[in-house]
Amino acid sequence: MNIFDGINDDEFELLTKCLQAVKKTYKKDEIIFDIGDLVTSAAYILEGSVQLAKDDYTGNKIIINHLSKGDTFAEAMVFAGLEESAVCAKAIEESCILFLNFEKIFSICSNRCRFHKKLISNIIKIISLKNLDLRERIELLSKKSLRERILYMLHKAKLNSKSSIFKIPFSREQMAEYICADRSALSRELSRMKREGLIDYHKNMFKFPKN
Repeated sequence: MNIFDGINDDEFELLTKCLQAVKKTYKKDEIIFDIGDLVTSAAYILEGSVQLAKDDYTGNKIIINHLSKGDTFAEAMVFAGLEESAVCAKAIEESCILFLNFEKIFSICSNRCRFHKKLISNIIKIISLKNLDLRERIELLSKKSLRERILYMLHKAKLNSKSSIFKIPFSREQMAEYICADRSALSRELSRMKREGLIDYHKNMFKFPKN
């Protein structure tokens, strides 16, 4: 779902002015904001992709999410009044981000525009969907074996893609971080699963062989 669903191009232009939106471009691997940084705006990805990550108590990096064009981030944190970021947001490729002023989002504009109300409705739906995604992530990490976590992630990706051949938007290192596994152990397990005919893949394109 997109934060601007149901809002046409003309309404988008008016709305971004109303919200005093600021557009910024980031190079590949550039940090958008880091852990502990002050964050007061919700962020919308106009172009590119963004990785949200944090370190656990042992210093290992955990990927929280991988976001692409049309996705939002930082909205729940900002709306909850948690101004210091608990995660690091990094551009995975050259990316253009639109920052939306928090106070303006929940202020009734003088025009009482329909599309402003639609924006708020969309934000509520997006936060609700992210809560559901978080439950699924918890379920993934609750799987005891590495193979179970891999299969859970792949089945979820297949379901979301609605295709028999689907793409995992991670390098092997990122995939290992996402499912909290050692990179070498992940590579070995993927190779075993391929030999056993459970999965087939080339780089980050996967499929489940037909029985």
